[in-house]
Amino acid sequence: MAKDPISQTEFVAPPLEELAPLFPAYELLDFIAQGGMGAVYRARQKSLDRTVAIKILPREFGDDQQFREAFEAEAKAMARLNHPNLIAVYDFGDIEGMLYIIMEFVDGKALYYSAHGKTIDPAVALRLVSTISRGLGHAHRGGIVHRDIKPANILLDAEAKPKIGDFGLARPLDRDRSEGIVLGTPGYTAPEVYNRKFSVDQRSDIFSVGALLYELLCGKQPEPHSTSMKSGVDPRIDALLAKATHANPNHRYMDVEDFANELDALIPKLSGPRFATAPASPRTSTISPLVKPLASNQKKSSALPFLVILALLGGAGAFAIKSLQDKKTSLEVAIPEDPAEKNPKPEKREKKEKPRRDKEAMVEKPEPKKPEPAKPLAVEKPVETPLEALARLRKDLVRGERTEFPPTSLKKDDATYFLISQKMTWHEAREYAESHGAQLANLKTPGDLQWAEKEFKKHLPLWVGASDSGTEKKWFWDGGLPVDSALWSENEPNNSTSENQDGEDFAILSQSGPRLEDSPAQAENAFLLEWKNDGTRPGGIDRQLQRTGEALKQKRPPVFPTGTFNVGGARFLLVRRQVEWDTASQIAREAGGHLAVFSNPNEAAFAHKLIKDNLPPESRCWLGARRSKNSPEVWETVTGELFDFIEWSPDQPDANDGSQAFLSLLNKDGQVGADDHREQSPDTRHFLIEWSVPSLQNLPDKDALPGNVANVSEVLEAIRAKIRDQHGPDYRKFRRKYDKAINDFLDDAISAINNENRIPAPLRAEYVEYFKGFKEANKLPDSLPTRAPGPMQRQLEEARKKSTEAWDEYQADFEIAKADYLKALATASAAAFAKSAAETGKALTLESKMIVEDAERFHKIMRNDEVPFPAEAQPVGGDGGDKS
Repeated sequence: MAKDPISQTEFVAPPLEELAPLFPAYELLDFIAQGGMGAVYRARQKSLDRTVAIKILPREFGDDQQFREAFEAEAKAMARLNHPNLIAVYDFGDIEGMLYIIMEFVDGKALYYSAHGKTIDPAVALRLVSTISRGLGHAHRGGIVHRDIKPANILLDAEAKPKIGDFGLARPLDRDRSEGIVLGTPGYTAPEVYNRKFSVDQRSDIFSVGALLYELLCGKQPEPHSTSMKSGVDPRIDALLAKATHANPNHRYMDVEDFANELDALIPKLSGPRFATAPASPRTSTISPLVKPLASNQKKSSALPFLVILALLGGAGAFAIKSLQDKKTSLEVAIPEDPAEKNPKPEKREKKEKPRRDKEAMVEKPEPKKPEPAKPLAVEKPVETPLEALARLRKDLVRGERTEFPPTSLKKDDATYFLISQKMTWHEAREYAESHGAQLANLKTPGDLQWAEKEFKKHLPLWVGASDSGTEKKWFWDGGLPVDSALWSENEPNNSTSENQDGEDFAILSQSGPRLEDSPAQAENAFLLEWKNDGTRPGGIDRQLQRTGEALKQKRPPVFPTGTFNVGGARFLLVRRQVEWDTASQIAREAGGHLAVFSNPNEAAFAHKLIKDNLPPESRCWLGARRSKNSPEVWETVTGELFDFIEWSPDQPDANDGSQAFLSLLNKDGQVGADDHREQSPDTRHFLIEWSVPSLQNLPDKDALPGNVANVSEVLEAIRAKIRDQHGPDYRKFRRKYDKAINDFLDDAISAINNENRIPAPLRAEYVEYFKGFKEANKLPDSLPTRAPGPMQRQLEEARKKSTEAWDEYQADFEIAKADYLKALATASAAAFAKSAAETGKALTLESKMIVEDAERFHKIMRNDEVPFPAEAQPVGGDGGDKS
């Protein structure tokens, strides 16, 4: 029995004689193959007289109720699929605890056996992958994601048509991606299946199809974790391949049919045979799509045939196939025939020349010239695509050189334009333009719009370089000029305030005519780059920041850069640039602003969403705060505001020795939180500029420091007393309910134990002491003594329920009280530093840290228990939830 090329299994396939009685409607003919997900048999369905394949799964799968339910749902979904490039599912069920599935039988072999280690002609490879994509697209429309596309799971039938099988890992499109274990095949499986940074959906299958194309073109499997693959065969192919296998699913094809359409469109454009620039590896051979029996006068090809129909042994589970090894007819790759060999001419007999006796016979004739050796064929140079040319020219364009532009660029007036058809959000498009020395197109006149619509009509809508720049109803091009009202479509822009922080504050060239419309930043559109031919960049972010800074310095109304958001009067701009914290702070100051400091919860919430929507995972953005050089445990903001409204990432801050002295916002696993960081960091590629309103800043009150600043105890006690006065009544009401539930149970338990004569006296005394210990700690026990009376367990559960309800009702008020206490500490700490009372400031800061780390500490403060001050206390770590 041939082995599974991908995996081995300890599953023992049941013999035919054992299975035959279990399938009376079928005549089991023979065993086909065994794989990691079961075994496959060839059978004849008696009622319809057709050959089918029966796949049996191991018993342990049948024992898993969750798997059984998923198996049934997926089998029904797959049975609804009907496509010539999908292996059909006829029936499924359970036989003596073994799940089974009846499916189409295909006389064929897996693509793995025909293509492994061999290169395939590009046109053949593209046509094959396009056909596979069509079948996969049908499955996607039926709500099924395959999740394990690879050569071992593609079957070639007798007519060389591919059929996708082994949907063993398939899941409905709406299935929670957190369910179950992560399965797949390294190299073919999309990154999000393993790292879970994005949802697993149809785009994950598109990645696998791209990886399959890479193997057919290169003759080798993709390396594990490889993305944005390139074959080196043809740059046009590689552009499609890199997009299909992009690490970020948002940048792949959204629909596998779109991938198939682009492959089909490219096939006719591919030139004839290509010549390798280096000797081919001995393991590779070019495979032709033509198959026929060998002629008697032909030599056998050493290459394995591409379309030979042999037995299939599937990848994660065996395909429905039958071994054809016993067939006598040998199928091989066709070798082009030599016309001279096909129709040989009869040999001519040599004529003996009679000896010549004349003088000419005595003259020696010159030998005929030997034919010159054929010149080697020139290696065809791959054609550079416009995007490849743009990548090559990027550094020159950023430097302001304008001697060469990518092909397909169009010049108009004093500028050159280039279309990027890949769809991106507005922020992504603006950053793309910046990184290539360009700006988003400024189409300032009706004639400009008409020209752009005519040239790029099929790619509309297009992002252009205009927004309201953080000032509602005032629209500007990023070059600094106002947007002419005549350029807008009817009823545009709407200029309405939206609950969506993105608003509709960015301009697109509309599909409905040569007019502008407004659009939210998170929409994805193609966009138009613009380079000024003189090398300047009036719409570049540096020039926009410079104009804003100059206006503020001269006390003129500024035009904020495009992409600036208005949050309660303060303006925020996210800038993509990998610089140190000090450099980012200087850029912000020169623009008349500063690195962002949150003055209220709305600003903090806005920034968190902005970072989550626009920063890649595991990247961060600088904010306007750093550790005090004199007191590393103290954070100072660039505006002098209180260090409020900061939500830390888990386990942050993680250093107070000054080594991670700068504040950033980190986007980690889709969650955004503050994080202390070093000044030089490759993952800090953004910074957030704020132009704030001073009257709205969260500045400390220097008179807010109670008591004698030299006496930490007095300061703290005054703050605690104020919090107890403000929140004490609610807290005491909670304690009465919570403590009563606990004490009632413990009092009843002690009484019941004392009255239980069936328990020996020494053991009763031990039990009573057990419950008294919990009464002293004001806690409920986790469990009861072994011989405790039966009703006591029910009473304990009732006490737990009452205490939990009391805490649930009060918890929100408790968090508010604690937040007020922390805010009062921060205000007093800032005032202490302002009065040069550094020791008091440090003590108050340490008290804040201890409150955050030890949940029980604030309970004690609210109960007016004796709580040591920071100077006298050792660091503690509470359990985070004890209300005793």
